[in-house]
Amino acid sequence: MTLLIELLGSIAILLWGLRMVRTGVMRSYGTNIKRFARRSEGKIFPAFLSGLIVAALLQSSTAAVLISASFAGQSLIGVSTAFISMLGADIGTSIAVLIASQKFTTLAPLLLAAGIFGFIASKENKRQNVFRAISGLGMILLALILISSTAGDLAELREFKSLLEVFNNQPVFFVLLALVLTYLSYSSLAIVLLSVSFLATGVIGLNESLYIVLGANLGSGMLPLISSWNSSDLEKNPIIANLIVRSLCIVLFYPFVSIFSNFLIAFISTELVPAIYHLSLNIFVAIIGIIFSKQFLNISFSLFSENKIQGHLNNHNILGSDDFSMPAVSLANAKREALRMAEVSQNMVVSSLAVIKDDNEMLRHEIIKNEDTVDEFYDSIKLYIARILQEELSPKESQQALNILNFTTNMEHIGDIVNNSLMEISGRKIAKHIHFSKEGFSEIISIHEEVCANYDLAINTFVSNDCELAKVLYEKKQELHKLEKRSVSQHLQRIGKGVADSLDTSSMHIDVVRDYKRVNSLLSSIAYPILFASGEMLETRLKQNTQS
Repeated sequence: MTLLIELLGSIAILLWGLRMVRTGVMRSYGTNIKRFARRSEGKIFPAFLSGLIVAALLQSSTAAVLISASFAGQSLIGVSTAFISMLGADIGTSIAVLIASQKFTTLAPLLLAAGIFGFIASKENKRQNVFRAISGLGMILLALILISSTAGDLAELREFKSLLEVFNNQPVFFVLLALVLTYLSYSSLAIVLLSVSFLATGVIGLNESLYIVLGANLGSGMLPLISSWNSSDLEKNPIIANLIVRSLCIVLFYPFVSIFSNFLIAFISTELVPAIYHLSLNIFVAIIGIIFSKQFLNISFSLFSENKIQGHLNNHNILGSDDFSMPAVSLANAKREALRMAEVSQNMVVSSLAVIKDDNEMLRHEIIKNEDTVDEFYDSIKLYIARILQEELSPKESQQALNILNFTTNMEHIGDIVNNSLMEISGRKIAKHIHFSKEGFSEIISIHEEVCANYDLAINTFVSNDCELAKVLYEKKQELHKLEKRSVSQHLQRIGKGVADSLDTSSMHIDVVRDYKRVNSLLSSIAYPILFASGEMLETRLKQNTQS
């Protein structure tokens, strides 16, 4: 019993270490990671490399797959690009397994000491998160040492040996066991590392460890699908394609486990075989996936047909109830509808850059249509909130109602900016057949990416009502203001030098940059009521910021 508790504790440290790495990396460099992934659109090698690097940094192929899928769902990248990046993500975790499976006994305490003491000594948020990730790596390596030690003691138990002997000739059991453990731990990397430790200490045989690797790989394909089951069909398509190619390759590898193990053991040490096998499997999956990407995506499309945004969002009316006897329920309904509205307006902002970049007239008309959807949402939510305010509400409930109304008003204003200004500018650009300068458009991309990142932050702040998130959102306003000033200044310098494209798009460049700044200001204002309620912002300052 003591050994089982020690083993569970070691696995818990491993999972927590993985979480610390993901949290630290995403909080420190999340925007840069997303920017890197977005810029791989339409290119096989950059898309593959972006998935590999993101998964290696986050120590999780599931996280990397979900990021790529969300970009595909928002039309930031194509479905094919998202699929290719997912194939790279799986190799990224395979490399992480290969590195982590080495016996770095002195490295674990060194990383823990550097990470923890660095975190305590740092005052800056970004540095703290970097040290958080470093301490997470130390925890992963320490957990592997503890698992190896505990597994060695476990291997000597007669009862445990007898249990394993029952399943010796039933490889399906080990595949299913790995699949279940991957689902429970939400990490295929952890399960593969666990199989390495068990093999090194003699708890399981070589073939059994490879069957566990197969099960963990199948689990890594299923986890993103389970997580995104309620997402749009466009977001699920590359995930399903990834699961299909992964399942096919696992079926092909399954009958030849013994052959692979006998072949690999002739060249490398036994303890390295599961990690090399894991890497070989994912390389094979990547090769098959890239060669037949169109076929796998077509199969996925045939299983899940793509729905239009409006049809997806208007499948039922949350605000259809006339019962306002429970204000808390009514406010929750209004908040849910506000989030659906935010999804449409966010998609308009995200897609606006593609229209400006590619002169995509079809997408432009789709965005203009979505403005009608935003207005419909706003009208229904506004009337619903007005009806709620007629009830007997507590001061807290009244403030919640006003915050929801403020949020939806901002979303409606953002839709107006995209529709009446950005789409009007793109229409003029298409009609005149002119283009932004390379440097100018690079600046617009940077500002757009910052606004998109702040959009996610604003929605999360609205949902959580968290003061710390509100502070970060408020600070982002000044960061974008600096980007806007720098872009306008550099644009004017290019005009002064006589750069042709800058001369042609003189007013357009400034208008686009300032429109994105206006969108960002509306997003930042979502933080003001939260900061004011917590005493972080004076009322006079709140009014000044709202007016600006």
